[in-house]
Amino acid sequence: MNGVLTALRRVLSAEVSIADLLEAAMWLAIPYLVAGMAFTFTHPEYVQFFESQLATRLPAGADLAGFGQTTLLWPVLMISDHLCAA
Repeated sequence: MNGVLTALRRVLSAEVSIADLLEAAMWLAIPYLVAGMAFTFTHPEYVQFFESQLATRLPAGADLAGFGQTTLLWPVLMISDHLCAA
């Protein structure tokens, strides 16, 4: 247990620049967005639902906003059917 804590302290004490953090965030965003795009293309009913909800507030870009919203919220949408099933 002591060896694990020592290794953890060594990892957490390393200095990391802002550029390295941004690069790590960008590399982690790529698979998230690819999975979101795959989910969006296989579940167009969510895009249509969000588009209909946004059509009154954002008439010019409701389709694009619905697509983006579905792509970004795919983890929540994936489990929402199981959580909210009647």
